[in-house]
Amino acid sequence: MWAATFAHFLNDFYVAFLAPLLPLVVARFDLSLALAGFLATVLTTSAAMSQPLFGAIADRLRRRIFVVTGPAVTVAAMALMGLAPTYVVLVLLLLLAGTGTSSFHPQGASTAGEASGRRKGAGLSLFVAGGELGYALGPLVIALVVASRGFEATWIVGMPGLVAAILLWRWIPPRRDPPARPAGRSLRTDLSSALRPLAVLWFIVVLRSIVISAYQTFLPLLLSERGGSIVAGGAAVFLFGGIGAVGGVSGGTLSDRIGRRRMMALSLLLSTPLLFAFVRTHGPWAYVFLGAGGIAVYLSAAVTIVMAQELMPHRASVASSIVMGLAWGTAGLSLTGVGALADVIGLEQTLTWVLLLSVVALGAVFFLPATPRSRSTPPSQGSRSPGGVTAPP
Repeated sequence: MWAATFAHFLNDFYVAFLAPLLPLVVARFDLSLALAGFLATVLTTSAAMSQPLFGAIADRLRRRIFVVTGPAVTVAAMALMGLAPTYVVLVLLLLLAGTGTSSFHPQGASTAGEASGRRKGAGLSLFVAGGELGYALGPLVIALVVASRGFEATWIVGMPGLVAAILLWRWIPPRRDPPARPAGRSLRTDLSSALRPLAVLWFIVVLRSIVISAYQTFLPLLLSERGGSIVAGGAAVFLFGGIGAVGGVSGGTLSDRIGRRRMMALSLLLSTPLLFAFVRTHGPWAYVFLGAGGIAVYLSAAVTIVMAQELMPHRASVASSIVMGLAWGTAGLSLTGVGALADVIGLEQTLTWVLLLSVVALGAVFFLPATPRSRSTPPSQGSRSPGGVTAPP
């Protein structure tokens, strides 16, 4: 469990380098906000859209290969960002980093879910929090290094990451025993039996992910427009995601008690006004609202993965890839559009309008089942929810 959580921290620490470096990339290659957004789109979609494929492979292999090599590829590619001579080379590096991330997440989440036992909400919240903490600390560290050593120094930060990836090979068990799968159950059968609630869950995560991605990507640029330094931009990303990790741990653990759907609704209800207050506020209070908004929006981060795995208990990697990968990748396609809109109406207005998607997501939450039914439980026996309430047959 701890090894999988550390692997998540390592991978997301490095994949988060793009956002704080965007102001330097924009200046270096003389980019519009639309082209800057395209870089985020490349990284996000390549890190996400192929996750279902890697998830299906991981469910068959049951090996540590993706949990170890995925972060290593991500580390190497992101560490070379500062040495990219052209915009095209930078795009190729981000594509490679995204592929490493894509291969890691399904098997990483599956490993964490199985290690959690009956307390999936608590276990996966720890796994998710590791990624959130890495995604928050990465921008702060790379901003400090680049501010003191220059843009070309990104490779220096990659050295400890490669050493850590090698150590993971010893920490992650070489093989995991898969949960018992009923005879005759194919991937198509498992998908079709959970299709409707899984589709609603995917839709909610897409909308929530557009909001999160827009803020993570454009926060440094917004702070730069307000007169902040590259370090201030990295600090803002840390406030949003690093403090948000508290929400990730709390939300997953509490969902074991109060239910997954209630926790998702609470997350959307709290995060929308807090992030609105951040965009409309200048000065120290803006950072308070940003940190609180990060905690609120990440309350449901682990919850959606748990719900997906509960809907498809025998296909944990595939289920995780749908809400971690396919949903995030779909959301990533919007970033170029978000950047283009910001070119027209400004970043502050754009980040305000994006919050309307959270309102739509809140409405969709009520179409989710209150208690996701375990597919492994025979109809005649009923099923037990995470909160201990037995669902009728």
